[in-house]
Amino acid sequence: MKYRAQILIFAIITILAGVLPASAADKDKPVLTVDKNSSAVVKTQAIKDSIKQAPWVQTLEDNLGQKILGISAWQYLAAFLAILAGLVLKRIILSYIQKKVEFYVSKTEAEWDDELFNAIIKPVNAFVMIGAVHVAAFLIIFNLENFPTELIGKSYSIFLGLCVIWLVYRLVDVAAHYVDELLSKADEGLRGQFTPLIRRALRILVVIVGSLTILATIGINITSLVALGGVLSLAFAMGSQDSVANLVGTLNILTDRPYKVGDWITVGGTIDGDVEEIGFRSTKIRMFDKTLMSVPNGKLAGETIKNWSRMPKRRIKMTLGLSYDTSASQMREALKDIEKILEEDEGVDQEYKLVQFTDYGASSLDVFLYYFSKSTVWKEYLDTRERVNLKIMDKVEELGLEFAFPTQTLHLKGDSLGNLKEMS
Repeated sequence: MKYRAQILIFAIITILAGVLPASAADKDKPVLTVDKNSSAVVKTQAIKDSIKQAPWVQTLEDNLGQKILGISAWQYLAAFLAILAGLVLKRIILSYIQKKVEFYVSKTEAEWDDELFNAIIKPVNAFVMIGAVHVAAFLIIFNLENFPTELIGKSYSIFLGLCVIWLVYRLVDVAAHYVDELLSKADEGLRGQFTPLIRRALRILVVIVGSLTILATIGINITSLVALGGVLSLAFAMGSQDSVANLVGTLNILTDRPYKVGDWITVGGTIDGDVEEIGFRSTKIRMFDKTLMSVPNGKLAGETIKNWSRMPKRRIKMTLGLSYDTSASQMREALKDIEKILEEDEGVDQEYKLVQFTDYGASSLDVFLYYFSKSTVWKEYLDTRERVNLKIMDKVEELGLEFAFPTQTLHLKGDSLGNLKEMS
């Protein structure tokens, strides 16, 4: 913490060094500059000059050159035909894509490819119609002297880039689903674990890279912007150790896999519940009182986590106290009958169990029971425990025995005993 101020000062100086001009001659130069010779502007101007010099334009001007609001009639007709062609082309392209996708999907049993067509359909619709609208607009205004025609090229580049970002953004879900299916084939426990993280990371990457590409295409110099973003990211990382710790904790959780979504875990003495979601910053745990607790992954990475869902079976350990009226023969019979109860119960794991007469207690003869339930589910575990306990009660009653409870016997001698008899 004591170095945070120095780090921030260093970051600010670095930003200013990269943003401010290096010499007096450049003092009026803006950080973000617009390149008037960008690809969008150059291509638009080239198309404009080519159309103006085309023979068919002069022919149309001679035959359909009547002016309406300063624009020739053939230009309105050409714009209408461009829109119509866009609508027809959209139907053809979508029909072709649908046939190809259906042909491919019919050969596989995977689920992710069913989402492919739904992810593509809307961006392709927008892509075709954006092209048709811009062609129509260009045909109307290309020969207007005072109209900045390059705006059409820049507008088309922007909207085309947004369509590509939208398409890839929607395909991220398909890719995440595909990765999820691959991971689940190797280990079914991984299903749904990585999908949210992969989806979020790829979406952020797509938006950032796509936006910078659009800015570069329309002529905006993004070099300084990228440098500024890099320095700001470094300064943010230096000043936000908790966020970095949470990110590292997330990576540790995903690699070590101490738990997964759906597991019942206990962390420390206060956190006890089912994992609902593993995020970039925190893990959401549904407590047994139905409250939702968000625990930073940085904290979880440094804690001891008890994962109850990883138990192959669940232990049951108890001590039964029989009264001192029980004879040795009755004790032997009771031990055999209790062991038989455990052997015949469908919920008891038969790999390891103990029924032993262990101690002469203060007020009881202690029988130690140690066994496991087959199920680790809380309700099924309790059902097994309850069923065995009731069977033991029935057997103790059948043998004419009693469970002991804390008692004390007082022995009196001499005068005290005589006085007690006189009082009685």
